[in-house]
Amino acid sequence: MKTRISAIVCLLCVIGYAEVTRAEDPYNLRVADPYAISPDPPTMSSGTIEPYLSFMAGVAIPFSQDATFRNGDVDRDVDYQMKQSIGGNAGLWFPTRNKLLGFDLGGEIEGYIWYPDVACCRENFNGVTLPDGSFQGTTTEMQGIYVGFNLMIRRPMAISEAYPNGRWYPYVGIGGGAHQMAFKPGGTLGASFAAPISDQRDTTVAFQAKGGFKVFLFKYLAAFAEAKYLHAEHSGLGTDRFGVNSPLFSSTGDLFLDDYSSTIRTISVHGGLSLHFDMKP
Repeated sequence: MKTRISAIVCLLCVIGYAEVTRAEDPYNLRVADPYAISPDPPTMSSGTIEPYLSFMAGVAIPFSQDATFRNGDVDRDVDYQMKQSIGGNAGLWFPTRNKLLGFDLGGEIEGYIWYPDVACCRENFNGVTLPDGSFQGTTTEMQGIYVGFNLMIRRPMAISEAYPNGRWYPYVGIGGGAHQMAFKPGGTLGASFAAPISDQRDTTVAFQAKGGFKVFLFKYLAAFAEAKYLHAEHSGLGTDRFGVNSPLFSSTGDLFLDDYSSTIRTISVHGGLSLHFDMKP
């Protein structure tokens, strides 16, 4: 009897040890973290991807001031206004840190809107001095919309199971897309998101570079701040060069619309929230 009991105890010990060893085996499917199969961070071969959605708001700061009119006149003092800007993006990160010296690759589709209104009154752009010495003019309402694709690279920091692929990280990106400028000469209050411009539009190719910093507030939700540089060459913009109801150029009070070209160079500063998802193999 004692022999049988001893044999049973030994058998239970062997089974228990096997179960513990099996549970601790990183290649076992019972392991909670699939990345435990390797002491290194995940690579693209692991199949891990990180989709995200972001909303952002901030300001756009244009610093190009030239306008070349169709008759050859050049205005080098166009006062494009610093105004509010809102937008969003959606993208994917592909953790490839082992292959890129600690960096991840990604791509995103981004869009935002901004309002570079030219306030009243710029001489010979949207205003004029009358023979009696008085000055008249009007605001030129303008609205810019950018939609494009960016290639991204980031450096994850403080990698933890509590966050998708890093607690915080800096990132940079470069890309291109379409930039549209809508304009409404003769405006008085300026464009806004609630009152978009639909009168006249000019669309062209644009290029963008960006850089920023993101930190997770808690799992899957992150806050970020970033700056963007936008470059676009527009050739079909327009303005009421001499103000509304100018007796010098219109006896009926119609707008004196003149086309012009302008290089749009703008720095946008955005902050927002980003929702991330960790899709593990």
